Amino acid sequence: MTAQNQEEQLMSDRPRTPYLGTYLIWLLVGIIGCAALLALMRVAFGFELSAGAIAAIPPMMAAMLVGQKWAKERGVLPTSAEAWRWAIVAAIAFLSIQILIVMMFLAAAGGPITTSTATITGMALVLFTVVVIFINRYFLVLYAKRNLKAK
Repeated sequence: MTAQNQEEQLMSDRPRTPYLGTYLIWLLVGIIGCAALLALMRVAFGFELSAGAIAAIPPMMAAMLVGQKWAKERGVLPTSAEAWRWAIVAAIAFLSIQILIVMMFLAAAGGPITTSTATITGMALVLFTVVVIFINRYFLVLYAKRNLKAK
């Protein structure tokens, strides 16, 4: 790529990571909805579901909705490079929200945070973020394809 092409790409009005705002809105709706569902299950039925069991639902739902919107508005599938770039940036956004949630949870739990707790928590966040990259990529493309085939 020449310097002029790179500059044109940087100066483009087309975002490098489109629909990230849509993803974040639906991600937050999904996280809050899953938390409410867990609380409802605990209060109404007296048993607890593991939060880890439904942790992948919000990024799945958000990526599905972004895939649909991508296909409706652009009329094409995201290229492989676009899909991977979007999936990685969206996963970083997911990670930032998860860090805030974990910090609030640890603050509410009280008591000192040991090095081992911090290490295990950090490793779990990184591992799940890697999983979310693949979830995002898969569901973005899958639902964009489905929406284009339905037309």
